[in-house]
Amino acid sequence: MKISGYFSEFSLGEVFRFLEQGQKTGCLSLKSMDDSASVPFLPATSEYYLFFRYGQIVAATTTLNHQGLRQLIEQRGYLHPLTMQRVMSRYQGNMPLGVFLKAQSVLDSPKIQLLFKQQVLTPIPYIFAWKEGHFQFDAHHPLPFAEMTGLSTSPQAVTLAGLRLLRDWTPLLDKLPLADSTIVSLVSEPPSVQLGKIEWQVWEHIDGTTTIQQIAQKLNLPVLEVQKICFRLMVMGMVEEVVNVSLHPWTAPSLSATAPSPVSEMDADPVNTSSTALSSSFLNEIIGFLKTKVSR
Repeated sequence: MKISGYFSEFSLGEVFRFLEQGQKTGCLSLKSMDDSASVPFLPATSEYYLFFRYGQIVAATTTLNHQGLRQLIEQRGYLHPLTMQRVMSRYQGNMPLGVFLKAQSVLDSPKIQLLFKQQVLTPIPYIFAWKEGHFQFDAHHPLPFAEMTGLSTSPQAVTLAGLRLLRDWTPLLDKLPLADSTIVSLVSEPPSVQLGKIEWQVWEHIDGTTTIQQIAQKLNLPVLEVQKICFRLMVMGMVEEVVNVSLHPWTAPSLSATAPSPVSEMDADPVNTSSTALSSSFLNEIIGFLKTKVSR
């Protein structure tokens, strides 16, 4: 089964939730279509691959040559290249590489955890900043044991932790909810993810009527900080933004105004079906997934 789409149609957060709640196994490939995208360790137009096992992220890499984790180990200076070569000669590829290296007593748990963090956690916030991108999930792609540390994590936990660590929010400023917007909860129960103290305070003030600016005033926090927290909650599917729109009376156009000429089918710009096509199976599954959010 392969499913695909564009970030303009489904956000990365929605894709993550769909894969996690559906307990999917396979490879999620992400490709930036924005030349201005800036991601550490990633060329602007390269692909980034995330591997899932029963809805949990188990590995990430920028290539499919099964050398990413090995190169990362050498770059961090954990093993000398000659030592790595000698150890790898005994590796059969039938278990996560991190598990094998730990069993060989050449890597300890703290180093494996740091490798997993750099593999998965570091690039995720920047990928959320991509304005244009394409994703594809392949449920038949085999898990790359040579890229796996043996650790796994929830996509929601990765998203939350990654956005917390993000220092430069410039690429995401236009995606933040507006200060005068109202935030509405989409879940009836407290979140399963572990929120920080300030995140809990913001969460407790979300009642469907209070604006972000009002929440900031009540908590004596900068408006931008509350916007960032609300954005994190939005990405995880816990809340959504309701933009407050000021309505003005409709004014009839002047009789002297020139009416727009109708556009015939021949004049209309044809739809580029190759760039907008989505897998029908994916549409059926994700529409059902999104309906569950509305019915709650």
